[in-house]
Amino acid sequence: MLFPAFSILLISFFSLLSVVTTKTQYWCHGDGVLNNQHTCRFFTIVIDAGSTGTRLHLYKFIHDPAIASHGMPFKVEKEIFQEVKPGLSSFAKSPSSAADSLEPLLQRARKEVPHFMWEKTPITLKATAGLRLLPGDMADDILESVEERIFNSGFFAAFPDAVNVMPGSDEGVYSWFTLNILLETLFTDEPTVGHKPAAHRSVAAFDLGGGSTQLTYWPNNEAVFSEHVGYERDIDFFGHHIRLFTHSFLGNGLIAARLNILQLETDNEIESTHQLITSCMPEGYQLTEWEYALKFWNINGSSSHSFESCYGTTKNFVESSEIMHLRELKGSPVYLFSYFFDRALNSGLVKGNEGGKIELRQFKEAAEIACRREKTEIDDGSHWMPWQCLDLTYIYSLLRDGYQFEDNQPLVLAKKIKGMEVSWGQGLAFATANEFQLTEGAIKTALSSEPNSTVVDQIFDLVYSGTNQVLSYFNIISV
Repeated sequence: MLFPAFSILLISFFSLLSVVTTKTQYWCHGDGVLNNQHTCRFFTIVIDAGSTGTRLHLYKFIHDPAIASHGMPFKVEKEIFQEVKPGLSSFAKSPSSAADSLEPLLQRARKEVPHFMWEKTPITLKATAGLRLLPGDMADDILESVEERIFNSGFFAAFPDAVNVMPGSDEGVYSWFTLNILLETLFTDEPTVGHKPAAHRSVAAFDLGGGSTQLTYWPNNEAVFSEHVGYERDIDFFGHHIRLFTHSFLGNGLIAARLNILQLETDNEIESTHQLITSCMPEGYQLTEWEYALKFWNINGSSSHSFESCYGTTKNFVESSEIMHLRELKGSPVYLFSYFFDRALNSGLVKGNEGGKIELRQFKEAAEIACRREKTEIDDGSHWMPWQCLDLTYIYSLLRDGYQFEDNQPLVLAKKIKGMEVSWGQGLAFATANEFQLTEGAIKTALSSEPNSTVVDQIFDLVYSGTNQVLSYFNIISV
C-alpha cells in the first residue's frame, strides 16, 4: 500500500525489532486491548488544509478477521466530516490564528473518539496548493504553528511528517484510491468477481482544486509511461502491485486559473494598478477586492462579454499549460469531483450529493447560458455566480482542449459515494491506519514475551509521547 514517510521514531523502532508478524493486529474499539482474534474498530484523523477551507475527515474503521482474507483487511464503517473557513493561507500574517482555526475540528474529533483511544488514533494534517503558492517563509510559519497544535491535540501525531504540504501527485493517488475503494472496483465481496485488483475494473479520477488539478488512472496499456516520462507511481496496495499514471498541474486549479485567464486579457499597465478586465463578465460589472495568494484585485467586465470571447482566452491559457492528451480514456466514463462537481451542481447539471452522469457538451451548454447573463442577473449575492461564465468555460476547455475529450465524452460527477466524501482523505486514512496498526502489532508481538512489564509499559509511553528518547532507550536495553 502507499504509505506516508512515517515517523522516524516508529520506523527506527520497527527496524530495530526486526519482527515480521504472521497476523495483522488491530486496536479494538471496545476495550482498547490489542488482539487479532476479534472484530475491532479503530480511528484515523485526516485534516485537509485546502486553499479555501480546512476539513476534518474522521474515519472509523472496522476489521473483521473472518473476511479480512478476502481482500482489504479493514473497511470504513463511518466518516465524520466538518469544515471551517477560510483556509490556512488566509492567516499568512497571523500563523497563531491559523492554529486557532483548527480548534473546532479538534474538538469535534475529541468528542467522537473515546478518550482511551486518543493516543491510539493517528492524526495527520496535509496542506495543498493554497500553501504551496504563498511567498517566502509564510507557509513554513503557518505549518510550524499548526504542527504545535496538532502535536498537543492528544492524538498520535506521526513524527516527522504529521503536518506538511502534500505533493500534488499524492493528492491524485490518494483520491484515486478513495474513489475506487468506494466503488469497490479494487476489492469486492462478490465471489464471482474475484479479490485481486485489475486495471480494467478501475476508473479514472479527475480532481479540480483551487490551486491545482490532478488526474490519476491505472492504464491497461503501459505504453503511456513511455510517452509521458515521470508520471508513473508504483504502489503496493495490501500486497498487490499497482502501476498508476498520475500528475498534478499546479496553477491549473479553478481559482488559480481564474487569475491566469484574467491576466491574459489585461494590459500590463492596467494590471499594475491591480485592475483586471475580462470578457467573461458583462460590461459595467465590477467585482471589488477579490483576493488570491495575498493579493487583491478589482475585476471589470468588458463590452466583448460573450462565451466566444471568454472561451478564446481560456483556450489560449489551457493550450499553453502542460495538460496532455489521454487517448486511452476517450469514450470511457471518467469520474470528476471537487470543483468539477460544485460547478455542475450550481448549474443544475446534477442534483444532490450523489451526482450523476453527463456528457462533456453539457458543460459547454451551461457555459453558454451563463455567459449570456447581464449585470443584474449575476449580482445575486452568490459567491460563485459572477464567476460562473469563466468557471464553466474553463472546465469545458480543460477537458476539451487540454485532455482533448470529445463533446460526447461520458463524465460521472460525484461528491459522495455511499454517503462518504470523494476526496484524497480516505485514501490517506487507509495508508495511515494500516501503517500505524502494523507497527503497533509488531511492537506488541515483539515485547509480549518481555518478562519485565514495566520496561514494556515505559517503551509504549515513550512511543506515544512522540519523544526521540525511545531510540537511545532501546539501545540501552539492547546491550
